[in-house]
Amino acid sequence: MSRRSISFVTGVLLLGACLPAAAQTTGSDRPFHGALFGSYRTKNTPQTLDVSGMLLEAYDDNLFATLGGSVDPTSRQSSGYYTMLLPGVDYRLTNRRYQVAVAGASALGYYPDIHKVRSISHNVGAGFSAEAGPRTTVLLNQTAAYSPSYLYGLFPTGSDVSPGDTVPDSPNYAVNDIESYSYDTTATLSYKLTRRASASLAGKYRYTDFTHETILQQDQTSEGLDGEFSYQRTRNFAIRALYHHLTGNVAYGGAVDTNENGLEAGMLYSRPLSATRRLTFSLELGVSAIRSHDAPVELHVPDRMTRGSGEASLDYPFATSWTAHADFRRGLEFVPGLAQPVYANGLTAGFDGLLKRRLQVGVVGGFSQGRSVLTPTASQYDTYTGSTYLQYAVTNSTAIHVEYFYYFYDFLGDVLVVSGAPQRMERNGVRVGLRLLVPAFRG
Repeated sequence: MSRRSISFVTGVLLLGACLPAAAQTTGSDRPFHGALFGSYRTKNTPQTLDVSGMLLEAYDDNLFATLGGSVDPTSRQSSGYYTMLLPGVDYRLTNRRYQVAVAGASALGYYPDIHKVRSISHNVGAGFSAEAGPRTTVLLNQTAAYSPSYLYGLFPTGSDVSPGDTVPDSPNYAVNDIESYSYDTTATLSYKLTRRASASLAGKYRYTDFTHETILQQDQTSEGLDGEFSYQRTRNFAIRALYHHLTGNVAYGGAVDTNENGLEAGMLYSRPLSATRRLTFSLELGVSAIRSHDAPVELHVPDRMTRGSGEASLDYPFATSWTAHADFRRGLEFVPGLAQPVYANGLTAGFDGLLKRRLQVGVVGGFSQGRSVLTPTASQYDTYTGSTYLQYAVTNSTAIHVEYFYYFYDFLGDVLVVSGAPQRMERNGVRVGLRLLVPAFRG
């Protein structure tokens, strides 16, 4: 591990102690009604500090994914066992007019075949939201991450940002060991125009710093601006109009700028199913115009491309302790793990709940397909994922965790693939271990 990464990890650990369990190992932190594990989290306290972690014995049929440069990507994939430690912290301060949150997480692996501990990824997030006036709400959130699994971002997980949100570690989706640092800033201003109408403006900025740059893999930036107008027609139904702008310099070592401007219209439907359950469904559809500047002449990139765009999400608690959820997204994506911007279609869907008070189960699947904006006929990809988990609560703070996951991607053309990663990868893994979720402080 480099000195720079050691300093980064130290900064994360100084924010607290050890994690709210594995960001992106499968498993929900949602305290289901009647669940034993995490039941203390339902208590209404203004200030909380949760220390938690997972210690897992893992089997993987593709150790290259986490060992990265230790294995030749052109050689036959190697299977084996290793141990994962996922520590972190989650702090929340909630008031009637404001909320403050700080969270941190890490992923470490010990590989007995090479007798080494590898730092897989680390992240931290800090933010707040507050009522700045009778009608005005502001939100600011900042994240920093060391070598997260960027390709996990191709699977949509919802667009709403809350204080303390972090970039998921997602160790199951690691494809190389290239060191990088990623910083994301989100700021949102919301204003209630009338009793029924409201408007919001959100700005986003991301900077990715690759420690060892190559010709195709240079530092990357992207910036976004989103405007929204919402009108609440009834208690359960609202209509929305949205403007979206996104720009970034991903391709050809940052020499090509690509931007998207889009208009969408949609709706939000939210209906209570019981005193503790609520169905929520949102849908936005529209069109976007994409332009690229300073692209090489030989690519014959058109001055403007027009594409359909949209987002949809569903959260359906169909029983007291069961929830189905789905997210869909179509639009321009700047993924630091890719060497060009892509126009992608992505879908994630799953469900989780309680078989018994002590036994929780979950299933989730994802799909994403896209093409390069600059070389669409020569550079495209398909990627799939699926996972399932069982979690048995020994106490309200301790659980036995078992999970299986599958991950596959296939890139056509070599201009999309980052340095050190294979063009095609298939990965199966099993994790078995102990999960802790401890209320360190309540006040």
